[in-house]
Amino acid sequence: MADRNVTTSLLRSITFFLVASLLLMAQASTVRADHASCMEKAKSYFAEIDQLLSKEKNWIMPFVELNERYSPLEDCDTDLLLQEATTRSRFTQPIIYNSHAKYYLVRFWGEDVKVEFSYSALKKKSGTHSAGWVNK
Repeated sequence: MADRNVTTSLLRSITFFLVASLLLMAQASTVRADHASCMEKAKSYFAEIDQLLSKEKNWIMPFVELNERYSPLEDCDTDLLLQEATTRSRFTQPIIYNSHAKYYLVRFWGEDVKVEFSYSALKKKSGTHSAGWVNK
């Protein structure tokens, strides 16, 4: 009887361990997928910003709509996101970093229009996507 209880207890422990391991592996896979999907979304966003800044001069709505479609960027690797922004776009301005709040202000400026967004390294989420006119 005692052997049977030990065996049952051991089987329950092994089953619990296997289920917990599978859940952790699934969660890790989801995190990697979120990172990859965020980076794909960011690459598309930066490419569309460049296209619009190259051709749009007197109309702000395409930029507003672009920001609405791509906001927010979530779960990106911060370093890769900033690297993409600076290497993909010819309109990137110097990135401003607030070390106390640990957030970045990423800016793209064309001749007439500027597009900006902030990215929190702590929250791994963008915010304050905006578009406006360049002050000349």
